[in-house]
Parts: sequence; structure tokens; C-alpha cells
Amino acid sequence: MEIELKNFSMKTILIVIGIGIWAIVLQNAGVIPTKQNVYVKGGYIDADVSGSVDIDNTVDVNGYIDVNIQAINGKSNAFYKDRDGDYVLLPVLSR
Repeated sequence: MEIELKNFSMKTILIVIGIGIWAIVLQNAGVIPTKQNVYVKGGYIDADVSGSVDIDNTVDVNGYIDVNIQAINGKSNAFYKDRDGDYVLLPVLSR
């Protein structure tokens, strides 16, 4: 009886661990949707953003941002020759 109970307990624990691992895998794969609260000064906000965002102040970014160079200067190359033959660069502000 004691051995059967021990085997049942072990099987139950392993099943619970397996379900938990698969739940994490499915969350990371995007199959199970997750919603995270974002805290901003003053409280939590809904940060589900798609499309464009207008910002009236400054934004600090730790990481990389994709930039559409053609939208900035009309050319797909960051360094291009203007009408005078001089190379024109994108204006960059670095701190």
C-alpha cells in the first residue's frame, strides 16, 4: 500500500511539472496569450501598442531601434552625394 501511494505521488508530481513546463513553452511560443502590466510614473498602464505612437517629450532606449533611413533623407543610403557632389550624412545626436 505504501509503495503504491509513493508511486502515485511521484506520478502526480511529474505530471504537474510536465504541465507547467508545457505551459511555459506554449506561452513563449505565443500560443497562450500573456498580458503584462507596465508601471509608469503615476501608476500602471495598458501597454498593448500597435501602429504608431506620438511622444511629446524625450524617450530613453536601452537597446536597438530600427530606423527607416529613406523616410528621413529620401535615400536608402545613409551617406549620399547631393547636387554639389558632397557627401551628406544623417544628423545624429549622441550623449
